Amino acid sequence: MEWKTLLSTQRQGEKKEKAKQFTRFDINDFDDDFLAIVSSQAFRRLQDKTQVFPLDKSDFVRTRLTHSMEVSTIARQIGVMIAQDHSQYLKEDFKNDPVLAAKLPTVVSCAGLLHDIGNPPFGHYGESVLGNWFRKKFQDDSFTFRGVKVADLLNEQMKADLEHFEGNAQGLRILAKSRNKENGCDVNLTYAVMNTLIKYPTSSTNFDKKHPDVKYHKLGYYYAEKEIMDQVCQATGTKTENGYVRHPLVFIMEAADDIAYATADLEDAFKKEQFTLDQFMAYFEKKAAAVFSRKLEEFIHSCEDAELQAKMRQYVAIRNQMKTVLAENAPDAQEKVQALDSERRALFTEEEQGALNALSRTIDNLKKPEARFKVLKKLVAEQEIRSTETDFNVFSNWLEETRLWLMYSACFAFSMHYQEIMAGTFTKDLFEGTYSEDLLEIMKSVMRKFVYDTHDMVLLQLSAKRIVETLLDDFISAAMYYDEPDADQYITLIDDRFIRVIPDNFKEDYKAAKRNLPADMENLDGEKLYLRFLMVTDFISGMTDSYARNLYQISNGLN
Repeated sequence: MEWKTLLSTQRQGEKKEKAKQFTRFDINDFDDDFLAIVSSQAFRRLQDKTQVFPLDKSDFVRTRLTHSMEVSTIARQIGVMIAQDHSQYLKEDFKNDPVLAAKLPTVVSCAGLLHDIGNPPFGHYGESVLGNWFRKKFQDDSFTFRGVKVADLLNEQMKADLEHFEGNAQGLRILAKSRNKENGCDVNLTYAVMNTLIKYPTSSTNFDKKHPDVKYHKLGYYYAEKEIMDQVCQATGTKTENGYVRHPLVFIMEAADDIAYATADLEDAFKKEQFTLDQFMAYFEKKAAAVFSRKLEEFIHSCEDAELQAKMRQYVAIRNQMKTVLAENAPDAQEKVQALDSERRALFTEEEQGALNALSRTIDNLKKPEARFKVLKKLVAEQEIRSTETDFNVFSNWLEETRLWLMYSACFAFSMHYQEIMAGTFTKDLFEGTYSEDLLEIMKSVMRKFVYDTHDMVLLQLSAKRIVETLLDDFISAAMYYDEPDADQYITLIDDRFIRVIPDNFKEDYKAAKRNLPADMENLDGEKLYLRFLMVTDFISGMTDSYARNLYQISNGLN
């Protein structure tokens, strides 16, 4: 892949000409994209969409909007770091091309703003509810269209799209809609920015969460967007003989999202008193020890020589003994530690020094989270008087420092794997296999421990489930025969009321897509039905949390 192609400024529609007084300024296509994004309806709706806490009334916790702004800023800073990194790994690509170095941060910043626009109300839980609803419906023999089971009318990819509703694929769908309107208000972005949003260039029938290549872990586009997907990847050079590959800037945007999630969401949870600083520290220390032991055993087990495995385990046992001696703080502690150190090194022959060095490096890398933890312990110990407020300040400062540390790690990993990334052969995310991977695992697990599985969160999720499922029941039923020639025979007055609630722009998107279907298509009923289902999922997934809740209450007479 080449940067000149990767940063394609091609768009789905013609770009509006700027007024003459603006043409003398050096504002490029990606700057225009940034302005278009922050002015768009889809971006504004993120201000009332769940990041972690559904239907939260606090004015502190992050919404999808503030989260997206943080991801955008982190992505831009990582982009700047990479553009200014003139190390041996990046060759001379950025050093010799200042225009490229200037554009890269803007593109990833745009992608950061947009990366969650496809998420439905109530966060990832809303995604699960949408998919589960369709999965159950397709198994229901009474879910029919003109007497034929709906599951028999849709092809496998159509059904998989709906059964595995995915915010990433929905985001591409939202951006792709500008092709349906000549003068619409949809965001008409460059293909470079659109491709940077496609984290998973994989269809709903080809994704595999356990695949060794991360690009297959989720679906990235729907059947309805297969043509625009091909156009974008063709224009940017990410379409190969073997299919689609990730755009290099996807790795930066993904890393920025991981960093924001692992740090900012923890800050929100702490502010909402989901855990105390002491609880966090106790859990962190325990989890870090568990991760260390598991990863170290995995490394030792990867050695095929049973005798060498035994030596490595003995080495680790002596290391633990050394830690115990130091903790006891006896007068002869240092002398005992030196003796134990000599003993463990003597386990390995001269020919086995390579294995010993690899073991030592692995231990050093696995201890990196412990180093981060020690920084936090030091900050806590330096407090003269502890209170909830001072603990929050300490925790926030530590998270900020950790965020910078992770950003540097992402930059370093991108540089180290630059050749593989540009060849489309890098199969991991930027943190996998690095010392930051363990830290992220520990920090994300804190959210599962203290937030996601708590009683209050479960109750909020159950409320969200009822809201989304009820809306799907009503609107899918109403839209089943919408715009069909014999619609009057099937659509009731109640159905008509629900159809009228759906904004006209969603109906126009449906009609535009339907016009592009060949009249002699063999499965025309299935294709149109699929598009009507997408019209409803577009409407519901585009709702803010508050709008979804209010519409549910009104339609069920609860107001």
